[in-house]
Amino acid sequence: MSTNDLNKKSTLPPLKKTRLGRGLGSLLGENRSAELDEAPEVEVAAPAPKVDPIERQPSISEKKFRESKIWKIDIEKLNANQQQPRKYFEKDKLKELAESIKVHGIMNPIVARKKKEGGFEIIAGERRWRASQLAGLKQVPVILKEIEDKQSLELAIIENVQRHDLNPIEEAAAFKKLMEDYGLTQAEVAQRLGKERSSVANTVRLLLLPPEVTQLVAQGRISSGHAKVLLSVGDAEKQIAVAKRIVEEKLSVRATEKALKEQALVAKAMSAKEETQANVSEKLIQNLSAELQKALGTKVNIDYKNAKGKLSLHFYSDDQLNTMADRLKEAWQQ
Repeated sequence: MSTNDLNKKSTLPPLKKTRLGRGLGSLLGENRSAELDEAPEVEVAAPAPKVDPIERQPSISEKKFRESKIWKIDIEKLNANQQQPRKYFEKDKLKELAESIKVHGIMNPIVARKKKEGGFEIIAGERRWRASQLAGLKQVPVILKEIEDKQSLELAIIENVQRHDLNPIEEAAAFKKLMEDYGLTQAEVAQRLGKERSSVANTVRLLLLPPEVTQLVAQGRISSGHAKVLLSVGDAEKQIAVAKRIVEEKLSVRATEKALKEQALVAKAMSAKEETQANVSEKLIQNLSAELQKALGTKVNIDYKNAKGKLSLHFYSDDQLNTMADRLKEAWQQ
């Protein structure tokens, strides 16, 4: 059979070239591929910006969670509390705490609140914050509380009182601030702080002492017991004098009370002596005045005090004046 015969008898269709390497288009066909090419673009929403959990307003449950959580906050974002009752920080003690923080870190978190104008205000832990700065820390552990000014002051006082960090004068000033700025009574302050009302009253009374004495109390050179004894003195100059004597002689509270009793007895004795002397002097002046009145024949007044005074002679006519003058001259010449 010739080649031409074979070609004539073949009825098979011509082979179609396969499309290789077309990927999805080769499987779905050209029309489907076109549909995909012409499909509109789908816009994908951008992810929502992350919101700082500290900045966002929390729900009640979130608030409880936030106040139980310990945050790491940059140390420069924290500020001292303007209402902090503690004003005196011993430099040596701060250095010791700073060295401890370098080794062990901060064992108790600082308590703070977020300020509307930005940053955070310390409620409790200012000493730890100061020591952390000395230790070179960049961040500190903080518990955040959402409270008002009044609560902030109360918590600051409570924390310091419980730790015995306030000196008696700082404590007295804090109690007074609660009463004056927030209208609390002594009983209400005592109830909030777990103290007796009499204790609050006696502490606030320390502010009646002169500044020279309160400074000694704040420095720990005399105790609150000494200060309460000094309140019984009354006179500011005497209070200062006794306070200096306490420091110089290192008197105990009992020794101070004894010294004041002795001083009071001495003062009483001196007063009685002066009163007796005054009575004697007055009697002598009265007698002398009577004698002069007889000698001069007119009324005589003598104003006398501490060996000084004034002698007054009364006359009622020119003749009487001349007569008294002559008698005085004669008496003087003798």
